[in-house]
Amino acid sequence: MYQEAFPLSPRDGLLKAYQHHKLQDLPVPSAIIDVAKVKENCTAMLNAVKELDVSFRAHIKTHKTTEMTKLQVGEDCKDVRLVVSTVIEAEQAVPLLLEYKQHGAKVNVLYALPLAPSQVSRLAAVGKSLGEGAVSVMIDDLEQFKSLKVFHQQAGFPAWVFLKTDCGYHRAGLNPGSQEMINLVQAASEGEEQGLLRLLGFYSHNSLSYGGSSPDDAMGMLKVEIDVCLQASKHFKVDRKTPLILSVGASPTALSLQNILPSNPATTSSAKSLKESLELAKTNLELEIHAGVYPTFDMQQVATGSRDLSKDPHDTIAVSILTEVCSLYPSRTEQPEALISAGVLALAREACKSYPGWGVVTPWNMPKGYSIEPENRIIVNRTSQEHGILAWEKGGSSKPKLPLEYGQKVRIWPNHACITLANFGWYLIVDSTTDTPDTVIDVWVRWRGW
Repeated sequence: MYQEAFPLSPRDGLLKAYQHHKLQDLPVPSAIIDVAKVKENCTAMLNAVKELDVSFRAHIKTHKTTEMTKLQVGEDCKDVRLVVSTVIEAEQAVPLLLEYKQHGAKVNVLYALPLAPSQVSRLAAVGKSLGEGAVSVMIDDLEQFKSLKVFHQQAGFPAWVFLKTDCGYHRAGLNPGSQEMINLVQAASEGEEQGLLRLLGFYSHNSLSYGGSSPDDAMGMLKVEIDVCLQASKHFKVDRKTPLILSVGASPTALSLQNILPSNPATTSSAKSLKESLELAKTNLELEIHAGVYPTFDMQQVATGSRDLSKDPHDTIAVSILTEVCSLYPSRTEQPEALISAGVLALAREACKSYPGWGVVTPWNMPKGYSIEPENRIIVNRTSQEHGILAWEKGGSSKPKLPLEYGQKVRIWPNHACITLANFGWYLIVDSTTDTPDTVIDVWVRWRGW
């Protein structure tokens, strides 16, 4: 019913309209995704968790597509674990998960908000479609056990459960050492004995990691996530055959794992401390990493500086918004400006701590010599609903005119891909590794609704 209320755009018609067209000829604003960079980002994450011998759960909220989900988990994955932020993501993922099951994979999809009564029936229906053990939910309040009972009644089997653990951001979850957490663990233990639920373990998400600026910052915040889940797990006193899972991560902290790979080890004190927590968590528990925005990357992720990279981190950004210059204002204000046809409803209004704008003009289709260094780059300086104003990041009356022309197409790196992509019903796919990097090769339709 809910999927029928949010029908997907017809992919065949979109392919007919856009495939083989050059970016210069497309309507704007359009969301452009470079599949080559997505593949590179996904492969790096999968290689990292494999090399460190930890489990992985892919968050699919950023893109909400079948195609990128496959790239996140891997074509031949036999243990497919997903996180979703809306129930409709879980519903839309059912055909793909059934496909993986047919090839012998275990599947599990976690609804990442603490369980509310209105979501139970739909989640139970997803569970019935995929089978027992395929749906997990988040718990951080004793009242939510009422919803677990309803899930059991409707699905015919128990939900699998993570206990949400707060690591200092205070968005959701309980303090690991609080009496509330102790009570929750006790209730979950009793619920498991009664067959009401199966306790998977403890889940934490350190959104504070977006405030970091270096690999050491990100590694330190991942250590915090692991440590708070370890602390919470000590309240669980029941002997069991399967180990509890500690599920930790945000894209900056998950990406920081690439700094401690045996093949490329960092030697800082933060790296050593993270390795110690990592090994401690793996002693009697299963460590699971979760992350979401890393396949597309964005300006916020660049700002966190979570990895030691030999190349410019901007080269990792796979998403951009195609727009065009509508007006030029060389002297309207104290610095030259230009108007583009992309405002809040195309770019969103998510800030980035590293610069004072709402997007950065990429080098694509810009004159030779255009630099993305902060001293010389052009940013989206202001926005309204459909309008964006371009200006030099470091403005002033001494700045030269903008190297832009009326009608010129430009691409903007967004601050936060998750919010930006929510404004589009489909993405136009290009591949920068081909001889025609500016030609649309595919269209990925985004799942709509809640």
